[in-house]
Amino acid sequence: MAFYTALDEQELLALLRGYGISALTACAGASDGIENTTYFLQNEKKQWILTLFEEISAEELPFFVRLMDWLFQHQLPVAHALADDRQQTVHTLSGKPALLFPRLSGQHPRTMTVEQCRAMGDFLGRMHVVSQHYAEQRVNPRGTVWMQISRERLAACVDAEPLALLDTQIENAKHLRALHLPTGLIHGDLFHDNALYDGDTLCGVIDFYNACTDMLALDLAIVINDWCALPDGGIETVRYQAIVDAYQQHRALTALEKEHWQIILQVAAARFWLSRLLAEKLPSRPDVVHAHKSSSEYHARLQFHAQQTLPL
Repeated sequence: MAFYTALDEQELLALLRGYGISALTACAGASDGIENTTYFLQNEKKQWILTLFEEISAEELPFFVRLMDWLFQHQLPVAHALADDRQQTVHTLSGKPALLFPRLSGQHPRTMTVEQCRAMGDFLGRMHVVSQHYAEQRVNPRGTVWMQISRERLAACVDAEPLALLDTQIENAKHLRALHLPTGLIHGDLFHDNALYDGDTLCGVIDFYNACTDMLALDLAIVINDWCALPDGGIETVRYQAIVDAYQQHRALTALEKEHWQIILQVAAARFWLSRLLAEKLPSRPDVVHAHKSSSEYHARLQFHAQQTLPL
């Protein structure tokens, strides 16, 4: 399991009183997180999500709180942190920064349908249109510099083939960012387990803690690589086309983005291949046992994009 921090009951109840919550009927820890500790809370009337942050500091959290609030105010179905009676959103529980959210309806999709993919492309297109006007910026912590540093860290842990593949993707990332493609605030991690659906209706998007300022097309490619994935590393074309078509109803890709689309897909795949490879070879929390997502999935996807062309 991936469960890091236990709660002190009295400390939790003291925090909840600031929200007008006097008692709970249930408090259960989630076992499927990777970076944070999550609890599901409920009383007789409502349900909430309590997140304790294991790696993000209290000083970093206000950026994400403001971004989620801003997107929510622009009528996008996103999670947004609740403020207590003192208008405070960031709290400390068990020594960790914490946020309280209303629990959104819906479930994570297991096998993505074409209509669910279309709804995700529609959401991402709308989000990117407004995100280009968001005043704050945040450098991508998983950008080119991170790729270079990670390559040096892995040099003694992997053989020549993955290092050569990584070197190629570092050069691809440098090339793309030198083109000055359209940028804005991106989600950065919009996998299907960060979306909630009721049937084919999108109810909400969560987990904006990888959000940063970067290429908008990179965010689209991240979605494609997860939502349209085939077991062999390839991309299923009907779901792919549904996402791209719905996205471009709101923001048409530029000629330069289309010209470099295959490289964008490769860099998007390389980002998750590399982060998973680091988790396997150099885990940051070796004391905590949980099932990492395999790096081999994104290694196969990266090789697919290096060899195949997806039309736009």
